[in-house]
Amino acid sequence: MQIAEEARGDVTILRPVGPIDSAAAPRFEARLIAALAPAAPDEPAKAPAGLVLDLSAVTQLTPAGLRSLLLAVRQARPGAGSAGGRSGVRIVLAAVPGPVRGALEEAGLAALLESHGDLEAAVRAASRQ
Repeated sequence: MQIAEEARGDVTILRPVGPIDSAAAPRFEARLIAALAPAAPDEPAKAPAGLVLDLSAVTQLTPAGLRSLLLAVRQARPGAGSAGGRSGVRIVLAAVPGPVRGALEEAGLAALLESHGDLEAAVRAASRQ
């Protein structure tokens, strides 16, 4: 699995390609957690406002990938993982293929994450601007 990263204003976009299975999940999880963190640990205000996951090229999302996504959702909540609290990072999904959407729905994650049919709408939804 490969993961491209892009910044658009106050939003970070991650584009994983291929299956997010038990082999790829640790790398996916590490990239998600890194994308949620502020650039400097002592400056929580520098964390992105939003994280968009463009899932258009994901071919499979297994339980290991779902677990990684759930951990990221927990990390993104306001106050998570920092003593001083933080404003939280909004995670938004873009272009979710049918089989991946099914996996998200079965795991109950579809109800926790906002999803848009295209990347531009997801970026607008994730931005504070």
